[in-house]
Amino acid sequence: MDCSRIRFHHSLVLIALVVATALVPADRARAASAQSTGGATLAPLPKVTAPRLYVLDCGTLINNKPEDYDLKREEVRDTNMGVTCYLVVHPKGILLYDTGLNDRLVGRPLYENVLEGYGQIKFNTLRGQLADIGVVPASVDFLVLSHYHWDHLGNAGDFANSTWLVYKGDRERMFDKESRGSAWFEQYSALARSKTQLLSGDYDVFGDGSVVVLATPGHTEGHCSLLVRLKNTGPVVLSGDLYHYAEERELKRMPPEERTTGTVASREKIEELLKRTGAQLWIGHSMEFFRTVRKSPAWYD
Repeated sequence: MDCSRIRFHHSLVLIALVVATALVPADRARAASAQSTGGATLAPLPKVTAPRLYVLDCGTLINNKPEDYDLKREEVRDTNMGVTCYLVVHPKGILLYDTGLNDRLVGRPLYENVLEGYGQIKFNTLRGQLADIGVVPASVDFLVLSHYHWDHLGNAGDFANSTWLVYKGDRERMFDKESRGSAWFEQYSALARSKTQLLSGDYDVFGDGSVVVLATPGHTEGHCSLLVRLKNTGPVVLSGDLYHYAEERELKRMPPEERTTGTVASREKIEELLKRTGAQLWIGHSMEFFRTVRKSPAWYD
């Protein structure tokens, strides 16, 4: 073969490799950069003088059983569920509320990821979205999980070096014999060695009333919501699984098993807080909310 043709062929291969590298999904590149603590490829950590709230896309659940929540199909505008995580950047530290579906789902087909009747879809890693705003797991000072269900703690183990704020009932349930045998135990097992603060009642994280963990048991023993007071947006309540669909609130419905576990009282508590403070209620699983909320790297302040 002519040497010039060999060189030309080699050039094509090199060009193909460069193009292929450039076409690696941006999220994969962001996730890789997030694993580095050097920070050379990260944007600077946000500097704030007042709390800032980021909404993170942590996946989608494909669900066709609103009956589980005492709702009929025709009563629900969209039976699927968004999965949201939230990052609060405060002058005194950073708090992450929920960690969503596991990052390993990204790029995997839906048929591989059906759990308890819910299909799981994820397009963006949590690590990658945090890297977009200059945050690595080591930057997160406080971890709060609304509760111990798998769609809220998929990446919790990445934040084992954070201070874990948790209610006793949920922590005990997460490490009992049954949970240790679950398919998703490994996703949060590292929290066993975390610095852990067991909460009782509501808890003011930074001591200034701007970020308050709200005890809202019922969905689980230690379920909690989060109140974030923002200068321009006003107060917001992140409700975890206190509600799944906006229609539950509108029609005063709930999963039948929760009528006697504390959810009734917890909803009354939050509704009273909303009325008293004028706070917005953000229902993280609501697809209407999930589609319209401003997502990271944008923020609310």
